[in-house]
Amino acid sequence: MPAFDRVLIIETAGRVGQLALAADDVVVADAHLGEARKRASDLALVVDRLLKEQGWAPRELTAVVVGLGPGSYTGLRVGLASAKALAYATRCAFFGVETFAAIAERLPPEVEAVSVIADALQGKLFRRDYRRNASREWEPASRLEIVAASDWLASLRPGLWVSGPAAGMLADQFAADVRVVSADEREPRAVDLLNVAKKHPWAVTTDVWTAEPLYLRGSSAEEKRALSEPGSDRVAADR
Repeated sequence: MPAFDRVLIIETAGRVGQLALAADDVVVADAHLGEARKRASDLALVVDRLLKEQGWAPRELTAVVVGLGPGSYTGLRVGLASAKALAYATRCAFFGVETFAAIAERLPPEVEAVSVIADALQGKLFRRDYRRNASREWEPASRLEIVAASDWLASLRPGLWVSGPAAGMLADQFAADVRVVSADEREPRAVDLLNVAKKHPWAVTTDVWTAEPLYLRGSSAEEKRALSEPGSDRVAADR
């Protein structure tokens, strides 16, 4: 597929940002951004280095793939803004990918159903469930939402797998017939985002103008402002 000949992949939903270059299905270069270095300027410098080391000019990119979250408010904003700017400047294709779908994508074929979760603070979780369809591909089994951790725990059913950044937080409360993905398999890899961009249109937006991060809630500043409004009983998140 020509759109995936030379791809830049950006994933900044987690604590550690990931950048990669891929040619077709192969990741040919990658780098990580620490939690304290997920600024737009840092991201731009690392992208420039990767392109130069690979001998690619920015205008030779055929696509930018970026994770839309849910995840870190600041990280998502920086990653998406950078991806949009580069796609617009180079006129390449744009693919905004649901990060949770990429987490599900890395599970082995024998896993039939998974619930992917991340910490939404205040005793809540970002959550979406997925299941295999008749073609053995993932499809959503629930909407992407924020739920109380207690409600999510009560919804777990026998045989379900659990993955995502928050999978270890509540593992000691799971029933014996609920399976937990190993710690080193709970974050998406660059190749997982690429695979979702290629295979799962339900998890992808290709409109560079309308793509938005999957925050599902306001920023910390917005929630604190809401808390200060008369009659508000909301609790502000510190993110």
